Amino acid sequence: MESKQILDKLNQARRALDSLSQVEIMDEWQFDNELNVWYLHLSIVIECETPYFPQKSQWFFVVGSEYPKGKIKVYPDVENSIKVTLYHQANNSKIERNGLWRKGVLCLEVNTIPNYQSEPYSVDERLLYHAKRAICWLELAAKEKLVTESEPFELPEFSMSNILEMQFAFSEDVVTFMQWESVECRYGIAELDVYKSKPFVYYVKVFKSLSNNIQHYTEWGKYLSKTTISPPIIAPWILMNQIPVVNEWQAPETFGELLVACEKQHINIKCILQNIVSKIRDGKRHLLLIGFPVPRIFGGDPEIISWKALYLPTVSYGKRTAKGFRNNQQGWWMRDRCEVFTKNAKLDWIVSENWNQHEISQRGKMSDLLLRKRILLIGAGCIGASIAEIFVRAGVYNITIADSDIFEVGNLSRHILNLNNIGEFKELSVCNYLNSLNPHANVKVINDTLSNDDSFKTNIDLDRYDVIVDCTGENNVLDILQRTNFKRTHIIASVSVGLGAKRLYVTLMNGNTFNFNAFYNLISPYLQAEKVLYDDYDLPRNGIGCWHPTFPGRSDDIWIAAATSVKVIENYIISKSQKTLSLIYEQKESDGIFESYEVVEKRENG
Repeated sequence: MESKQILDKLNQARRALDSLSQVEIMDEWQFDNELNVWYLHLSIVIECETPYFPQKSQWFFVVGSEYPKGKIKVYPDVENSIKVTLYHQANNSKIERNGLWRKGVLCLEVNTIPNYQSEPYSVDERLLYHAKRAICWLELAAKEKLVTESEPFELPEFSMSNILEMQFAFSEDVVTFMQWESVECRYGIAELDVYKSKPFVYYVKVFKSLSNNIQHYTEWGKYLSKTTISPPIIAPWILMNQIPVVNEWQAPETFGELLVACEKQHINIKCILQNIVSKIRDGKRHLLLIGFPVPRIFGGDPEIISWKALYLPTVSYGKRTAKGFRNNQQGWWMRDRCEVFTKNAKLDWIVSENWNQHEISQRGKMSDLLLRKRILLIGAGCIGASIAEIFVRAGVYNITIADSDIFEVGNLSRHILNLNNIGEFKELSVCNYLNSLNPHANVKVINDTLSNDDSFKTNIDLDRYDVIVDCTGENNVLDILQRTNFKRTHIIASVSVGLGAKRLYVTLMNGNTFNFNAFYNLISPYLQAEKVLYDDYDLPRNGIGCWHPTFPGRSDDIWIAAATSVKVIENYIISKSQKTLSLIYEQKESDGIFESYEVVEKRENG
């Protein structure tokens, strides 16, 4: 689009601002060639006085050439506007390269302001909408009402280093918060491991005192519990009384600002640093972990410990001492004070995330009734492995998989495993894959198929599990379950698919004795009908199973069947049903359009 056409749109949008008595245009639209953006300089007047900014403050509205599409950002003028950082504002300590505005953009795009309305996208309305939102933001800021007590808590923005390819992960929740409350030690050395590289993802395993006593242990699933690096990476840690901030709500940018933030909490950071860096004089850079309690909502009591990691500069070691001092802790610390931890030394914050189970599962989890169950999944084939993956991704971590089959090239078309797993035991490879899906997954494996002896005693202790899911599609497994003398109540589910995975057969039972004869009778006519169709398929050379052949079933059909099965199992557990439920699902199409899985047979007993 030509510059004149762009400017015509922008001027049309600017004229809409004339309807706002609180807004005065300072300059017409200008284009910044280096930033490749258009900006409009204006002032906004509010009624209330505030120490944060003048009643008539100046702002820059910044847009792209694609207006009314694209982002609209509102930045404070360098001199005649807000110089501190407030809630719902980016870090305001830095100045843009053009020297015109600070980088503390106002948060106007989400529901942070009362009476939120959806954003319009017309030329006349969009800029006007943001101007109205900016006025509202300023009025609330002046009244100290930018946040409400019921609003989810947000941390201030910590400026991340653009050159460091690393992240830090921790796991904290309300339970670990209570554990930390009983810990008197407030600083020490943490042991870390590395999950991956490019970017490096460090995660904490244990917090120790300087005398090497364990203060807090972080529980991870099987994948992260493995030791990757030995000896472990060490990182100093400090637990503060509250979030370290300066200039109202700005995270520290320099060691000088960190010193000020600590002094506000009566924390002698210099003394702490002198003690903890004595453990890392090895010529390497180390992470420093800074923790602090935070609430779930603004105004609430602290409920969790949050951690932020920064990459320390290399501290003094060897012959690098202050002039006139020996090669000892005193000489090294004197150099650190004068040359390393200077007031203007920049803090290299890195991305730090809470990998706690509660935080991860907020985007979707199973019912708590299912999360607490110990599950045995028999069969690590395509349907069993897919069901297991859905379980793990939804927060069901206590799963044991029993199988002894080998993963072959023919399995690639619909199994969750890949080329790297060919020739491996399915259950072992599936177990490793599932544990890699979530830092808290604790999937175990039994390298065997279910069997029993002459006295009907099974080779697997089935009474250890609350839920047993059979995904083998083999009558033999159900016959064993039917003959087993269970000592307590279990939920048993059997899941299998028909020819081409176009049908799904599911049965669920709750008790300590089980009979599958009714289920056999229900599905038998469908299985017999499918056998008539076998001749139409060029079956793979490894033949057929007891219930259905090793047919060419697509992965999408398997995934639909697996997802449906999981929902059926979850609903059965939530309902606390004592009845036996048997279902036959069938894929339905109309006029060549796939509609759904539909229940074509349903039988309840008990």
